[in-house]
Amino acid sequence: MSYSTVKDIMDYSQRLHEHARNLYEQLRDQTQRERVDMMLHLLAEHEETLARAIADVQDGLSEKVLKEWHQFEPGSISEALKGCRECHPDLSVEELVTIALKIDDYMIDLYKQMLSEATSNDSRRLFSNLVQLEESEKMRTVRAALSANDW
Repeated sequence: MSYSTVKDIMDYSQRLHEHARNLYEQLRDQTQRERVDMMLHLLAEHEETLARAIADVQDGLSEKVLKEWHQFEPGSISEALKGCRECHPDLSVEELVTIALKIDDYMIDLYKQMLSEATSNDSRRLFSNLVQLEESEKMRTVRAALSANDW
């Protein structure tokens, strides 16, 4: 396994969320179903929120934390989004939510791994906060998905 800096991990996370957002936007352009379009819009906003939050967090980090090394080999973003290979404009709202939750779980697992291996209090605090951010956004997505039946 190789090593990456905290900055590399943050950049990877931000790119992953941006790619997911772009995927949802592309699907929105192709779908003819109103409920699916609404869910894709919500999911694109979800990913945009996370990408911006990660950028904001990164801007507030010290150089010391950004340069800290962790055992992490970033895979390809397409591998992280592997559930999206089956994406097409005719997906159901439930299938879209399942894919979105897989992405959230992937990021939560990544941050928990980094948290468990962190050697400084600052990086532990960072990864703990990122776990909380992802989990709260995941819950927001679940609540929106549950209310999708009311649309």
